Amino acid sequence: MNLRFAALLLLPLLSARPVLATPPVLPGQLIFQKNCVRCHGPNGKKGLNGAHDLTKSNLNAFGRTYLVTNGMGKMPAFGKVLTPAQVQQVVAYSLTLR
Repeated sequence: MNLRFAALLLLPLLSARPVLATPPVLPGQLIFQKNCVRCHGPNGKKGLNGAHDLTKSNLNAFGRTYLVTNGMGKMPAFGKVLTPAQVQQVVAYSLTLR
């Protein structure tokens, strides 16, 4: 095989930009972004309108499920907005925020 021809075949591979992998979207992350970021912030630390810092919360999944479903104080209830499965997903996601 001609060396020039081989170089022409490999040229597109050498000049291609590397594909940057984006982190996978976790179940519940999109729900959190849509409903919770306004007060809790994208990392759970924002604390707007009296929202608690989720990274420092002592609540377990049961407590968080109750709060997301029923609300408390200034936190609205999402039990009629989200399905039980969506509540579980957003609670699980909130537990990943550290």
